[in-house]
Amino acid sequence: MKGILKIQNVSLNYQSEIAETLAIKNISFEVDEGDFISIIGPSGCGKTSILSMLAGLISPSSGKILFKDSDVKNSLKSIGYMLQKDELFPWRTIEKNILLPLEIKKNKSKESIEFVRLLIEKYGLKEFIKAYPSEISGGMKQRAALIRTLATSPEILLLDEPFSALDYQTKLSVCDDVYSIIKQEHKTAILVTHDISEAISMSDKIIVLSKRPAEILNIHKYNQNPLLSPLKRREQRGFGKKFETLWKELNYEDKQFK
Repeated sequence: MKGILKIQNVSLNYQSEIAETLAIKNISFEVDEGDFISIIGPSGCGKTSILSMLAGLISPSSGKILFKDSDVKNSLKSIGYMLQKDELFPWRTIEKNILLPLEIKKNKSKESIEFVRLLIEKYGLKEFIKAYPSEISGGMKQRAALIRTLATSPEILLLDEPFSALDYQTKLSVCDDVYSIIKQEHKTAILVTHDISEAISMSDKIIVLSKRPAEILNIHKYNQNPLLSPLKRREQRGFGKKFETLWKELNYEDKQFK
């Protein structure tokens, strides 16, 4: 696999009027084309800050973030960002919500609109395009949010705890939906989550972060069958052992600071 995203010795400082806080400390990792990577770590350790840097929303204080060997800020059109909440506008229909990125980028060509409509039909939202967000389920909202993120054909998807607002049963179903769509569209994905089981079930690599200032404690690589859904992976032999290993790493880190 070809490495398309490189994070090289990246640190991040937050400035305030009275102090400077080191949030991210000298992290390095690579993302290969087709990877599904999860980033886990204690609450407040800086997971979302890493996504914000990858998306070009904030700049690292030191180090480099390269997309295909060029500064990531030169390639932002290649990166899609799916937030914690679906952030669908309640006054716009599902179709108009999904088309919003094309409007913002002034790219509502016949071809781009047709591409979005094909995605809507392919992933089961065709009969809901004239509905409003309040009229569909939480799972459908997340599906619409993902299709909206795919509308501009990004190569990499950044997913910031996209299932955290869902109840457990819905979360399991939506995890399968999102994973299936990402794989069918041949996208590379980076997921931030606090849920160890979710990370194992969806990922082929898991990056474990320490408490703030966040450093990389470990990177786990799994040889998982890409044809198995996240739900099926939870039933696989060895899933519990993977969970225990990650839990111990995070729990050990927590004890170090008590």
